[in-house]
Amino acid sequence: MRKHILRRACIVLLQLALLPSAAFALATVSGKILDRETGESIPGVAVMVKGTTRGAAANVEGFFSIADLPPGPVTLTLSSLGYRPLTKELTLIDGEDQQMILRLIPEAVTLKAVEIVAEREGEREYTPKVAQYSLEPRELRALPRVIEADLFRSLQFMPGVLPMSDYSSDLNIWGGSSDQNLVLLNGIEVYKPTHLGGLFSAFNMDAVKDVKLIKGGFPARYGGRLSAVVDVADREGNRNEHHANVGVSFLSSHATLEGPLPRGSWLIAGRRTYVDAATKLLKNTGVIDDDFPYYFYDLNVKATRDFAHGDRISPSAYLGRDVLNITSNTEDRIHMVWGNTTYSLPFVHIWHPKLFSMNTVAGSFFDSRFRFETGDSWSEFANNIKDFTVKTDLTWFASPYHTFDFGLLAKSLRVKFVVRNNSEIYHDGRYEGWQLAAYLSDDYRPRVDITVTPGLRVEHNTLSGYTEYLPRLSVKKDLSAHSYLSAAAGMYAQPLQQVSFDEGFGSILNSYILLDETFLPNRAHHFALTYENDFDGPLKMSAGLFYKRFDRVIEYDPSHAVRETDRVGDLFNVGDGYAYGGDVLLQGDYEGYSFMFGYGVGRSWRKFSAFDDGRRYPASFDRLHNTNLFVSRKASKRATFEMRFNYSSGQPTTRAWGVYSMFGMPPQYFVPGDKNGYRMPPYFRWDIAYRLRYEKKRWTFSPYFEIINLLNRKNVLGYSYDMSTNPVGIETQGQIPFLPSIGFTAEF
Repeated sequence: MRKHILRRACIVLLQLALLPSAAFALATVSGKILDRETGESIPGVAVMVKGTTRGAAANVEGFFSIADLPPGPVTLTLSSLGYRPLTKELTLIDGEDQQMILRLIPEAVTLKAVEIVAEREGEREYTPKVAQYSLEPRELRALPRVIEADLFRSLQFMPGVLPMSDYSSDLNIWGGSSDQNLVLLNGIEVYKPTHLGGLFSAFNMDAVKDVKLIKGGFPARYGGRLSAVVDVADREGNRNEHHANVGVSFLSSHATLEGPLPRGSWLIAGRRTYVDAATKLLKNTGVIDDDFPYYFYDLNVKATRDFAHGDRISPSAYLGRDVLNITSNTEDRIHMVWGNTTYSLPFVHIWHPKLFSMNTVAGSFFDSRFRFETGDSWSEFANNIKDFTVKTDLTWFASPYHTFDFGLLAKSLRVKFVVRNNSEIYHDGRYEGWQLAAYLSDDYRPRVDITVTPGLRVEHNTLSGYTEYLPRLSVKKDLSAHSYLSAAAGMYAQPLQQVSFDEGFGSILNSYILLDETFLPNRAHHFALTYENDFDGPLKMSAGLFYKRFDRVIEYDPSHAVRETDRVGDLFNVGDGYAYGGDVLLQGDYEGYSFMFGYGVGRSWRKFSAFDDGRRYPASFDRLHNTNLFVSRKASKRATFEMRFNYSSGQPTTRAWGVYSMFGMPPQYFVPGDKNGYRMPPYFRWDIAYRLRYEKKRWTFSPYFEIINLLNRKNVLGYSYDMSTNPVGIETQGQIPFLPSIGFTAEF
């Protein structure tokens, strides 16, 4: 009898425990969010369950999922910058998941200044994204530009992001070098994403849909680099009607065409500079003495096909080439061709309302060939990269407390590095290997105001033979409804590195080296702390502190006599480095003016036993202070006036302090000072722009006028030396002088 009573009691307790789930079977709400006018997916939209703390943010494909909601009436509220808020009412039925497509109506944004959203509305409620910025390309186009709008030059306005010069769009982010940034286009790496030695980036602003900048402490889904991430996604094209955009500016032009396909869309965007034609015309008319036969072009192509239940395939391709052919009066010739080709075939598959996947097959190819000819003699330099990648990334919205990200990657890398002339091969290195990776992370929310994201990434490189175990951890604590703290720490590895053979302007000979067994792997350790607020008021602020340590970075050894039999490790010195600092970004409005102010302070050091007896020295991009101020005011209904100020400390350089000669010949060798032991003067530049916008039915015409370096400040690019004197004579090389520019864009 006692056993029977105990058995009955256990059954009753079990039934009581299961009663809530039996009586209230939970449901999942998921779907895609699209632009009603173009049909393109909208990333970063905040989807909230009204009256609760539950919600989600749409990913780059516009997909969202809110798991485990009780049955009954539910009201969803959707909000995103540039779109009219949407309210959707629905009734959840026991255990029945609901999938839907929601379309937002674009709403004109009174853009008085560029608003950089540290973390999109809604995203920050759920996931720690330390030092992560979501950038709107349509807003970044408003910034003053040199020749044309450029993505990387826009990113350089962010605190903690340093340019090398006016002629470089390279990004040195939170103490890291430009090759330590993971730059992605539609999920595939772009290895040298700049034109003309860095004057322009490889990204056409007309084709860009979404940009994420992560300055440090990036999560486990990203790997293969030591410092930062720039993740770019192209637009899909207009699903509803054909559309064109044409622009002409000083020395360049661009055009974009897009339109619908059956259950999809297409987009083609191209641009070309015509420095070659313009300078040739000026030379023929006697305005200048020499022309500059250089141009670049690039082309973006993308098509999208939608399937049932939110599945999608979006093949895309990018082609970019730089061409420079110079023939001197003495018939010396320089032939230079370099560029990138990428393709990506991502397939979005939604396995379940709680399980989203992005499966990608992609390739990325960089090739450069520089040939210098004098009579019958020639020398040649070549660097090629072939990358073939297969990967899958999945997100599982397991419960209100756990969201898992996990994935696999297999990457085949082939790198060629050749230096030769007509009589001798100095180095012919061909290196290939596989990079294999797997990762797992969990956004764990033990409380409404706390999110903890542990993660682990494992990478194995077959060429070096090393396996790296790279833990990551981030934590976010909400301080109020509109402010929060985030912290991150992690380890990072990089299987290849770019090395410089020339510290002068352009450094077009910079080349990638795939690290083999002669090196220990490059490693970095990140520690970051950020504060964000998004108060409903005239001022928004974000601030961050960082420390990065770089282990086993390499630099070219100029004292080594290159031999064909050299291994990679014979050509380079190995050293370490570290960087630390902080920055703040303020955005606001005051009496009709809108502004963005960014200030960063930091140091970046390197140390090699081969330089200055192993003493530390500042990296070539080290600047203690860097300040940007952008101010905008609506001058009339159609006109906007803008100003941008930039001040930064002088960057370091190695200056020659003497010359010497051998065998009684005239002086022909420099005596260098300490490595990066001299500071150039501080940098200052003031740019202004005046923009107009005319709209008539289906046409939009936007002319503009800009002046770069309004005060004609003589900022220093570098130094050249006169060896006829001792001490050596020094001449200053300047950066961009006073430069007016005029142009327009037209949409129809």
